[in-house]
Amino acid sequence: MSKADEELKKLEKKLSVAVSLMVASGHRLPGVRGWELRRRLGKNYPKLIESLNSKLKEVGLQVKIIHDQEAEVGDLDRARFYIVLSDPLNISDIPTLGYSLDELAVLSATLAYLFTKNEKANYKEVVEMLETKYQKWRVESILERLSRKGYLVKNDDGTISIGWRTKVEVDKQELLKAFVNIAGQEKSSNPPDEQPDTST
Repeated sequence: MSKADEELKKLEKKLSVAVSLMVASGHRLPGVRGWELRRRLGKNYPKLIESLNSKLKEVGLQVKIIHDQEAEVGDLDRARFYIVLSDPLNISDIPTLGYSLDELAVLSATLAYLFTKNEKANYKEVVEMLETKYQKWRVESILERLSRKGYLVKNDDGTISIGWRTKVEVDKQELLKAFVNIAGQEKSSNPPDEQPDTST
């Protein structure tokens, strides 16, 4: 085996280890910290992740890096690395994942609200907001399921905040842009009442 072949085999082994660490994590949360990748793959692990990304994109996947709020954006060692879909799912794909359109609507509305509240709000306020469209028992049931799935977190202080899965799977800017577009369409389709003619 030539030296080039040996180097290629070593690279493939390291990429395999990186995938295993991100997919088969033994932590409570999925994904893996940068410092764990550094420990197993060496100090050049960011370059290896770039190579892995190139390969994953061929099958519709990508490595997504999430930085904790208290960590600096450039601090990869404290960031968490996940393997996720590279393209968003179509609406027709959603039922295959076990979610109803009502659940998606509640999730979208809740996240949009939380994003405007610095990612955390009073739980009762969120329920009251959603009660304008759904019955209270239905709202609470959906919020509970979304919390179990990791999209939301119900906190002991009576608040609700975004969960790890939202950070990984949801594009905050795209979601807010969609809600702005919807609001604009509703406004244009419901013009204000014509003012009465008061001229004499």
